[in-house]
Amino acid sequence: MEWIPIFLGAFKGIVLIVGMFYAIKWHYDQDKKEKDAGNDLQSPTEIRYFVVMIIALGLSVIGIVYAGSWGNPEDGGRGGALGCILVFFMSFAAKPDTPAIATISRASTNSQSDNARVVSDPATLTEAQAQLARLKDELAAQDALFSARMESAWREKIYLGLASVVCAITWKFGAIAAGWLNFAP
Repeated sequence: MEWIPIFLGAFKGIVLIVGMFYAIKWHYDQDKKEKDAGNDLQSPTEIRYFVVMIIALGLSVIGIVYAGSWGNPEDGGRGGALGCILVFFMSFAAKPDTPAIATISRASTNSQSDNARVVSDPATLTEAQAQLARLKDELAAQDALFSARMESAWREKIYLGLASVVCAITWKFGAIAAGWLNFAP
């Protein structure tokens, strides 16, 4: 009967790994669809935060498994502590993504300088309509860029929030979880 927890633990691990694989694949496919649709702004900061989240969660799990299987179960929270240190270091040390902000400000200054050149009254109604259409296109492009950057910032907050909460819980209750994995008599 001692093999039942090992079998069920291995089965649970396999199911979680397969589920994570398909979740990551689904998100990758969704990002690919958005990129094909023309909304392809994903900041390097967002990618860094995602990698930090994966590393922090991995440290938490590895700390519990190591402490429960080979080490002292009371040290099960150390992986969570390392994950928290990494997450908080990245949240304070990461600089904002300036290329997207620079692109927005450059686009606004270009449009302002274009407007300064085109202040003269159009001679015909057709010229005025063409001018208005051009300004609407510029505004729509700036709005799309700003919206994409805001969505990226929202995902960055989710990554850091999820990683910090899971690591803090692991830090606090890692010893209990490692105790469950300790099968030594």
